[in-house]
Amino acid sequence: MRVQSTGVLLTLALAVAAVGAQSSVAELNDAGWKALRGGNVTRAASIFRDALEMAPDDPAVLFGAGAVAHAQGRQTEAMARLERALELKPSMTGASMLLGRIAFDEGDAALAIGTYEAALKYAPGNTEIRKQLDTWRRDQSNHEGFSDQRFERFRVMFEGRANQSLASTASRILDSAFFRIGSKLGEYPPDTIVAVLYTEKQFRDITRAPAWSGGQYDGRIRIPVAGAEQDPALFEQVLVHELSHAVIAGIAGHGSVPHWLNEGLAQYFDGTSADAAHRRMKALGQSIPLKRLEGGFGGMSGLVAQVAYDESLLAVNVMADRPGFGWIRLLHRLGDGETFEQAIVNFGLSYADLEAGFK
Repeated sequence: MRVQSTGVLLTLALAVAAVGAQSSVAELNDAGWKALRGGNVTRAASIFRDALEMAPDDPAVLFGAGAVAHAQGRQTEAMARLERALELKPSMTGASMLLGRIAFDEGDAALAIGTYEAALKYAPGNTEIRKQLDTWRRDQSNHEGFSDQRFERFRVMFEGRANQSLASTASRILDSAFFRIGSKLGEYPPDTIVAVLYTEKQFRDITRAPAWSGGQYDGRIRIPVAGAEQDPALFEQVLVHELSHAVIAGIAGHGSVPHWLNEGLAQYFDGTSADAAHRRMKALGQSIPLKRLEGGFGGMSGLVAQVAYDESLLAVNVMADRPGFGWIRLLHRLGDGETFEQAIVNFGLSYADLEAGFK
């Protein structure tokens, strides 16, 4: 009886220990995600490292560890963690979506597309996955025959040997501007940034951008390179402009920032003259309420678009002229779902204050 009692007690003790370990792993996983969402990446990395030691094949922990590696810019490790998580639990839609995005930006379109195709088997009604999959398939088709050049966190895609030196120039411009923009805004997003160099015809056919548009950012920087060698200053300005959009999206998320603020910051960083914008606004004598410019400029004529861009730059300058203005706090508030009007009052400003210089 004593032997049997001991055996029962040992079995119970092991069972309790297993439950305790599972509870600890779950708690660590929750704490890791909480730290990551709060922007404390170093703390999150430490927590998930401990969790992996306890449960190296827990798919939820592997997902978290992959997300941390991505946030730290270690994309190869992030992809390996996420692939392992999906081997163990293929139905983890969040892991599939993150792996797909990283793989596509890293140049592995086949892995990205395959990952999203597999994800649809478990989430057939997920319209975001389906829409992104269609976009990636079109993108892959459009860029058959393109080469790419990698430099630090950037990947520049181009077609033909003639554009190879231009791709090298673009990489250097992007790298230098990235640190200048990140320093001003207060954060350096870790995502790989992809820039695609097109002929004028390719750019118009693929982006369907308005005639007055000199570039586009839709998750990738896309710019026409016609005349870049004859006007390198304009080429650099357009690159920096679109890079600004990429950095802002990396901090606040896509679609979180009002369009006028996005365009105003991009002009602020690309060197557009605020004095010239002010002169144009004064000569015209008309303005558009910034509230009406939150959604975009795409359907505007060239003249109206110029007014919108000028207003956006002048409004951004009001904020930039305030010593120590908290750009990163503003972008994080917008990224967390606050409207601009809700967020800006925390800085002692309103739309009326920003419009005072051009109304």
